[in-house]
Amino acid sequence: MKKALLALAAVVVVAAIGVGAWIAVGGDGEAVARDTCDGRTTELAVEEDDGALEVSFELQSTAPGETWTVSLVQGGTTLLEGERTTDEDAELDLDAPADSNGDREFTATATSADGTTCTATVTR
Repeated sequence: MKKALLALAAVVVVAAIGVGAWIAVGGDGEAVARDTCDGRTTELAVEEDDGALEVSFELQSTAPGETWTVSLVQGGTTLLEGERTTDEDAELDLDAPADSNGDREFTATATSADGTTCTATVTR
């Protein structure tokens, strides 16, 4: 009985360590960079999903209806660029597919009409 309990305890400890390590290295293959910029928050994430790579950028701004010039770049390749407007919650959300075999550095840049520039970079 004692041996069975010790064995069970060992299995639980090994499993807990394994799960902790999996979470620490981002078991889902996601790399995330969060930052603040002149009263705004940004999050740039790169995640593998079903063998494809997706880049997501979120800007939490200070007001709805703001116009931003945005770009998502993988290495030297532009994945997305253009103008976007913050929604009723003052958020801007961008998603773009990326090259799974391409450069491992991703950069999001958002520049407001008043000249404020927020930049986030993450390496996967």
